[in-house]
Amino acid sequence: MKYIMKAGTLYFNDIVSARIKGALTSSEKKIYSVNSSVPMRTNIANLGVPSNETRNVRHHQYILFDGNGNKYAVAKPDYAEEDDPTVIGWPLCRMPRVDHAKVVFNKNEYLLTMQNNQNYILSDKFDKAVIQIFHRGLVGGWNIEVMSDFLPELICGIFVFCRYIEQENEFLVV
Repeated sequence: MKYIMKAGTLYFNDIVSARIKGALTSSEKKIYSVNSSVPMRTNIANLGVPSNETRNVRHHQYILFDGNGNKYAVAKPDYAEEDDPTVIGWPLCRMPRVDHAKVVFNKNEYLLTMQNNQNYILSDKFDKAVIQIFHRGLVGGWNIEVMSDFLPELICGIFVFCRYIEQENEFLVV
């Protein structure tokens, strides 16, 4: 199935399937389906972060909550293999690059991989792509190809997780 994401709205065959809305001051995003008034939501949780490791992404968790506030999907980001600070140490002038996250939903494990800042792939445990997200270039928006039967709200949640990975890689200004 082929979707298009434009300005926070997910379209299937030019019909709105879901919408993402968020506040500028928060990482929380709300995902509205076309047939439900109770939105799902995403956020970034910090897990027991020691004060000297507040920027260590291994202490972050991206969470997609269902309309009742229960965890629907959880992603744990991690550093690119060539940038792993436990192997090469912490860089002096930048943060280590994050390029993937382990995603769990419906008791299944997936790997969300950032190929570059415009292409993402969600793969199952057999390394088969189940969702591919590609930037559309100058026309704007994103093409999303879904190889399995996923809810539009979950597709939006995975898209938000991609944006969270991008956020982890933004240059930190002090």
